[in-house]
Amino acid sequence: MKYWFAVGLLLCVGLVQAAGPRLAIIIDDVGNDYVQAQQVLELPVGVTVAILPQLHNSSRIARQAHGQGREVMLHQPMQSIRHRKMGPGGLTLHHSQAEIRKVMSDNLDSVPHVAGINNHMGSLLTRDPNSMRWLMDVLKQRELFFIDSRTDSSTHAEVVARESGLFTARRDVFIDHDRSPEAIRAQLQLALQLAHKRGSAIAIGHPYPDTLAVLKELLPQWQAQGVQLVPASQIIAYQRSPESWHASSSPLPRVAKNSKR
Repeated sequence: MKYWFAVGLLLCVGLVQAAGPRLAIIIDDVGNDYVQAQQVLELPVGVTVAILPQLHNSSRIARQAHGQGREVMLHQPMQSIRHRKMGPGGLTLHHSQAEIRKVMSDNLDSVPHVAGINNHMGSLLTRDPNSMRWLMDVLKQRELFFIDSRTDSSTHAEVVARESGLFTARRDVFIDHDRSPEAIRAQLQLALQLAHKRGSAIAIGHPYPDTLAVLKELLPQWQAQGVQLVPASQIIAYQRSPESWHASSSPLPRVAKNSKR
């Protein structure tokens, strides 16, 4: 209920109408390394953290992030085409509706203060409409939003989320498929260009040293130039507003994330 109230408040008071491009940056794969997570939490508070479930530090990091006023997401492991190891709390095509409900309940209990989720891997599972419907049913009951990481161009996740009545969006850019600083800068510039063009954009990266170093350098500069670094939920709120309807509903290129298929 808190999330829906916050979105409604944003729409009503016009915060999503403010000037300047809106950019959400989600850092995935947080939770494996506590020291690494502290470096992520040094980024501006507008950066959203997506935390893997049922790891030793998942709950502790989520509470720290929430204490900063930072938005917390569950980075939900899902079965990939290459059958990569998912870690604890992964969802597969073999899970029944009841099993998905149980796994998600355990995962959400392990990451407090979650406002929404995005998929970790999932190039296989997100292709399956039934599995996605069962997942979205859980999220709707919990009043959580969903960000489709689009690890595969054939994903049904975002479409099913919309059909299920969830607040939802998709990532626009992966920051660090190529981990070199030059490539990371180029991808961030692409995300910024999209935000200028459409009013908003969502970029997803990982807690790699070069990614964090480039973000620490660029984000304060961009904020000083009027770029709004906002939580993922505010991008969804903005995209639902009449001001941005035309731009945010324009087709996106069918680009899949290859590194975690």
